[in-house]
Parts: sequence; structure tokens; C-alpha cells
Amino acid sequence: MSLKQIIVFLVFALLSIYTAFLNPHDAVVHITQSQSLKLPTILLLLGSILIGVIVTVFLFWTFNFKKALARWKVGFKNNRIEKRSRKVEALFKKGENLFICGKMDKAQTLIEKVLDMSPEHVDALNLMGRTLDASDKYDQAENFYKKALAFEPQNIHVLYNLAHTYSKTDQQNKEIALLQKIQGMNPGTAGPILRLRDIYVKQKNWGKVCPLQKKVLPMLRDKNEEWKKEQANLGQFFFELGKQYLQESNRDSAISTLKQALRASEKCLPAYLSLGDAYLESGKQKQALKIWKTGFQKTGHKACLVRSQIALRESDDIQELMHTYEESLETSEERPLLVLLLSTFYLEHGLEDKAQQLLQNNSPEHPLLHSLLLENARHSGNGNQESNFKLTRNAVFALIL
Repeated sequence: MSLKQIIVFLVFALLSIYTAFLNPHDAVVHITQSQSLKLPTILLLLGSILIGVIVTVFLFWTFNFKKALARWKVGFKNNRIEKRSRKVEALFKKGENLFICGKMDKAQTLIEKVLDMSPEHVDALNLMGRTLDASDKYDQAENFYKKALAFEPQNIHVLYNLAHTYSKTDQQNKEIALLQKIQGMNPGTAGPILRLRDIYVKQKNWGKVCPLQKKVLPMLRDKNEEWKKEQANLGQFFFELGKQYLQESNRDSAISTLKQALRASEKCLPAYLSLGDAYLESGKQKQALKIWKTGFQKTGHKACLVRSQIALRESDDIQELMHTYEESLETSEERPLLVLLLSTFYLEHGLEDKAQQLLQNNSPEHPLLHSLLLENARHSGNGNQESNFKLTRNAVFALIL
């Protein structure tokens, strides 16, 4: 009994006792018309209280029993649900482990049991989709993913997996729409943007690739190596866009975009070469030579020197390039190749003695080309040697370009 009930009982008991003392006479209780029972008033009142207490206790325990029975039924039901849930989760985990181990058939059998017991199990629906996708059953996989999304439309795992299935079935528009949805739900994550970027890379849609690549870079600041890699990729993507502009004869846009490529990645060799070509086609030889020189300094690639050499073939202003060649000859790890290049440069500008001296003082890595150039340096006045020299020079350039 509660404290409140006890207090009420005590109040009525005290009141009964008080009444009995005020009325000491016997009370007559008629059982039938002819039979009666004479009791002291105090006994009558105490008996009434006792009967009231017994009735109260009986009613109290009766109601409590009903509540206890209801609680027991709810608890029993919850226990059954919990037990069933544990069994479902155990089957699901086992199926997931089998999937990871590559046992697709066994995994599928277990997941089917899970779905028979719990048709709304989103993770099981998702795993069934992955299993079917791995078995190249793309239509069925798509159906299971859509069932899962019907229960949880914002489930990132299911959305990603469905996008992956779309990528396998060349449904790029649907894949793009899903990835954009995922990116909108998680604007601070790089994953969806990189997936979108890769789709546009496959399409060679560089106009969309470059903005996405710029957007993803700030998200990778804490991952230094990955950031450097993607920064270099940005330069390459800008180069591809610039090359596209060149193919469309949009030279001004090409030059601007190629400059962006070099700002993004100072080691983007194709951008140096193409930007120099664009300047040269625009009649800006000095700017072209400057770009190629910077390209050689930043990348160390001899293609920049070859470009400059070709541009200066009919020019007398060769001192700066000659100095670059000779300076590089002292520090380069690929000295034999630089010897061949510098020899062709000397021969192009009538410096046969320098070419001969250079070739004689250095051991060859390409003996045939080395000897042909040396022969050209010794017999430069011969008409046949001119055509032979061009062929040899082209062969040397081919080693680099």
C-alpha cells in the first residue's frame, strides 16, 4: 500500500475510535426480521474498518494484478521482438562476412532469410543489392537498392551503391544526379565530388572537370600527399581544357587557361610546351622562349630546349639558349643526350668546331647518332651531309619528344 492510503486509513481509524468513545452504548444489528445481534459500537466500527481495509486491499491487488499482467504481456512481446531482432542481426552479420570473403551464393542465401524475417531491413536490402551487383545482375540490384531507399531515402551507403551500379550500366545521367544529391547532403566531403569529376574526365568534359577539381582541393588540406597529387591533377586538367581551346582555334582562351595550369602546377610540362607554341603562333617569340626556358628550369625536361632550338633555327640571337645548354651540360645526369642536342645546335648555327670538340671529348651513349653527328661536323660543306644531318637531328629529337 502507498503512504497516502496508509494515512487515509489511520485518519478513519482514529475517527472511528473517537466516535465509539462518544457513543458507548451497544448497537443492534438486525440479521433477519426476527434475529438481531447486539454489539458494542466500538466493535461494529472496527469491524467495518477491517472489512473496508480487506476490500481496499483486494481491489488494490486486483488492479495491480491487471497492470502486472499487461506489463508481462508487453515484456513478453518485447522479448520475442528483441530475440527475433538478435537472430536477424546475427544472420545479417554472417551474410556480410561471407560477402566480404567473396562467397556470394552463401551470402545471398543468408540475406534472403534475413529479408524473409525482416522485409524492411535496409542494410540487408543494401547488401543484397551489392551481392547481385557483384554477380552482374544489375537490374535486380537496382530494384533492391530502390526498396532500401523507399524506407530510408537519405541513406548514403545505398545511394553510393546505386550510383556505382548506374556507372556499370552506362547510366551516367542517373549516376550524376545521385552523386549531386549525395554532395548536396554532405557538402563538406570530397568523395562525391571526386566521383563526379571522374565521370566528366571520362567524357572529356574539361569545362566541368576543372571547377570540380578546384572545389575539392580545400577539402584535402589536411592530407598533404593527396592534396599535392590533386593539385598536380588540376594543372593537367587545365592543360587539357587549354588544348581543347587550341583545337577550336580559340587561342586567347587557350593562353589564359594554360597560364592557370601553370599556376596550379609549375611542373606541368605539357602546359609549358603548348603555351609556348600558342605564343609562337601569335608571333610572340620572346614570350614563347621565356616560357620554354622557365619550363626547363622547373621540370628539367629537354623538350623545352628542343622547342627553343627549333624556334631559333633561323635566328642569330642564340647566346641565351647556348648558355642554357652549356650550363645544363655541367649538372645534368643525362649528359650524353645533352651532348647530342648541343651538337645539333652548334651544327645548325655553323659552329662545327665546337660540335666536333664536344663530341670528341665525350663518350657516346648512342654510338650511331654520336658518330653520324661527328661525321657531319667534319664534313659540313658536303651537300649530301646536309640531308644526312637533318635525318640525324630528327632522330636525336625523337629520343626526347
